[in-house]
Amino acid sequence: MEDVLPEGTMLQYMVNGITKLVGYAKDSGIFCSCCNAVVSPSQFEAHAGQAQRRKPYNYIYTSNGVSLHELSIILSKRRKLLDSQNDDLCSICEDAGELVLCDLCPRLFIRVCAELSSVPEGDWHCKYCENMHQRENYVKYNDNARAAGRVVGVDAIDQIMKRCILIVKIPDSRVGGCALCRCKDYAKSVFGERTVLICDQCEKEYHVGCLKIHGMGDLKEKPEGDWFCCVKCITIHATLQYVSSIGAQELPIQALDVIKRNNSNKRSIRDAGVDLKWRLFRGKTASASDKVFLSDAVSVLHESFDPIISGKKGTDLFTQLVFGRSWCHMDLQGMYCAVLIANSVVVSVSVLRVLGSDVAEVPLVATRKDCQGQGYFAALFACIGRLLASLNVEHLVLPATDDAQAMWTQKFGFTKISLDQLHSLARGIKIVDFEGTKLLHRTVSDLLPPFENRGC
Repeated sequence: MEDVLPEGTMLQYMVNGITKLVGYAKDSGIFCSCCNAVVSPSQFEAHAGQAQRRKPYNYIYTSNGVSLHELSIILSKRRKLLDSQNDDLCSICEDAGELVLCDLCPRLFIRVCAELSSVPEGDWHCKYCENMHQRENYVKYNDNARAAGRVVGVDAIDQIMKRCILIVKIPDSRVGGCALCRCKDYAKSVFGERTVLICDQCEKEYHVGCLKIHGMGDLKEKPEGDWFCCVKCITIHATLQYVSSIGAQELPIQALDVIKRNNSNKRSIRDAGVDLKWRLFRGKTASASDKVFLSDAVSVLHESFDPIISGKKGTDLFTQLVFGRSWCHMDLQGMYCAVLIANSVVVSVSVLRVLGSDVAEVPLVATRKDCQGQGYFAALFACIGRLLASLNVEHLVLPATDDAQAMWTQKFGFTKISLDQLHSLARGIKIVDFEGTKLLHRTVSDLLPPFENRGC
């Protein structure tokens, strides 16, 4: 069946509760992390060192603990069978008569062969399907399923159908190197012309010698503390620090109007008794009280996305993004978290990074499930737009899944952009991207006046 697992869905080969190999769904196969190639499930099993098992679907699990075997069985059950697909004769005696149809498979049975005293009312399942159901009860909560992320009481299949499952893309080979000369060589031991400095705002790399040649600085030793490549980055950094330090802010009237137009009774959001504020946090410098809000922000993200886990300690990417920490050799300290707070509760979240005056990125956004469709995110996005415009940032980019692209393009005015086009706009930047998503773009100068809300 097509469109079951979104491209980019993380998959892992599990044995006795231990992950042997990680990959992700791609091009009707699995992109294997050990060879960086798309392989079949059987080949993926072999690469995991388990070729002798010959049961790849039983041991390959999604990030929420569903094996490919279980997924295929459940989906076949849910599929509505056409009358033409049903058997014509009893599956046991191959005769016709008073037939009973199983509601989970195409089999037909004469009432006597099915050992039924009368034709059952409502749904009826044959013994084959009942036995399979019993086996599945074990499959759902065995060691592999639990270790892969299965949670008791949660419909894992429903999660796969309704949640976004993302995986970080393999780093683009074009990214990195000096922003001026594009060379990737560097001197590690001695400070000199080939020593590389990284701007603490735009995060571009610069050779010390290239900075001197271009009149951007004549450094004799490694700077202490933060270092910025230009005045623009100094100004952006100082402004973001200030905005994140002043705490909760009132929403501009335009942002409130976005929510008002979404309210069926047209009352002002203030008249409705909802205290709305927005805040910008920097996880790297967050206080103890700030971290309470940031933890709530992570919870909101996890309502919409399955966690992306890596490393022996099982570090979650979303937590690292929100708190501005490192993840899998990715430096995320420049990330900020913008939240919309209604009556002291975080209802909408956006992770934000300003990569100098060229580009800002929004890797993740989410709204609390019970608050969706009420215009909260559109209001938060209007606040972000005003902030970026005040910083004179030129471009805004974000990765979007297939089902979210229409919202971004139709309601927020974004258009698709390739990585080549992005690199021509902002040379040398590094962004967070996800496999199976499309990169979208719009200029910041036309972010104001704020977007009209159409049910975001």
